[in-house]
Amino acid sequence: MPSAVLQEMLAQVAQGSSVGEAAQRLGLTCESRTVDAHYDGKPVCQVTLPYVVAGHAVLVYDSSLDPEIAESRLQSLAQSLDLPVCLVYPQN
Repeated sequence: MPSAVLQEMLAQVAQGSSVGEAAQRLGLTCESRTVDAHYDGKPVCQVTLPYVVAGHAVLVYDSSLDPEIAESRLQSLAQSLDLPVCLVYPQN
């Protein structure tokens, strides 16, 4: 479960703030990180995550894609990572 301050940052992002701006306002470090993606317990490729905040990968829903495709891609990526993931669905 994300901390209260991380949850607040995610709420701000859902309302339209960028991840970096919301993290900075709340005193959280936002970094990009290259990590291994796993399949069947084994690393299969490296993925560069643009937003890692408080040890959580922050994945933002892309509303330009078909909703089913976007959801499928986010869930697939989330399952392949070896760190906690927060999915953000912007409200606008």
